[in-house]
Amino acid sequence: MFIQQLIEISKEHINQTIEVIAMVTDMKVKLTKSDKKYIDLIIQDASKRIDAKCWEYEEKETFFKELNANQAVKIKGVVGEYQGILQLTIKDIEGVKESEIDIRALIPTSDWEIESMKKGLQYFYDKVKTPHLKELLDKMIFTTHHYEKFCSYPAARQVHHNFYHGLLQHVLEVLKYAYTVATTKKLSQRQLERLIVMSFLHDWAKIMEYKQLPETGFTEEGTMLGHIFMGAHMTLNYINEIENFDSEDKLIVLNGILGHHGKLEYGSPVLPKTVEAQILHHADIMSGDIESIQSFMKEEEGKEDTFTNKLWNMGTEYYKKG
Repeated sequence: MFIQQLIEISKEHINQTIEVIAMVTDMKVKLTKSDKKYIDLIIQDASKRIDAKCWEYEEKETFFKELNANQAVKIKGVVGEYQGILQLTIKDIEGVKESEIDIRALIPTSDWEIESMKKGLQYFYDKVKTPHLKELLDKMIFTTHHYEKFCSYPAARQVHHNFYHGLLQHVLEVLKYAYTVATTKKLSQRQLERLIVMSFLHDWAKIMEYKQLPETGFTEEGTMLGHIFMGAHMTLNYINEIENFDSEDKLIVLNGILGHHGKLEYGSPVLPKTVEAQILHHADIMSGDIESIQSFMKEEEGKEDTFTNKLWNMGTEYYKKG
């Protein structure tokens, strides 16, 4: 049975043999308790990621050693379930030539229209009137090198917005949520501009923390330093290039970036110390959590259960009807 998209695989397919075309995004050779080699794969297409295992690694060792990450493959495998999560046991696997597949069909992508998102960035950029704050955005967002990455990178590895244009979509959501709260609570114009700037920049360093799609995972500097430190560090470097940058604005913007995770145990080295930083923190949470829930519910479409399985990062199930 050929499956068009990974998202179509359901519990109804358990113990059935299926065929899929997908992209390999990660591979790890492991040992069983009896010291037999097997290989764990993560495969994906535009609809979903799924785990796959090949227990006959030694028989296919030459193929796997020549297989590159981010390469398209055709897999014949048996659908199984482990701890409530569907996975594939590979019975046969072969490479697929690039000429035979549209590689874009194998890369998860935002369903927001890209030109509309870019217009959204411009909309919020135009609301910043203070020259040194506007220059900071010019240097960090709207230079060609940064802009292309900012508009294409994911915002996370797996929890939320982990797709092409994901960072751009996440930042726009944060800007919208933050702006709504700020105008509702009648923040001053200067507070509003600071909030817009820190919303633009809070996850900026994810263009340094993550590998560029279709590669997945962290860069070495991302693993060692993380996006919060790198983001604040790079922002301070750019601030220092701008003549007469206001010292109060510098401290408030940097605190917003450093504190946007909201708690020390969540990776922020300091807590939010301003109203603007607190709004940013909650806007960031709202964007990430809602996207995480909606993406998870989409993955579970077609299942007859009233509730989803438990979403691990939220700690609960979600009602699917409505």
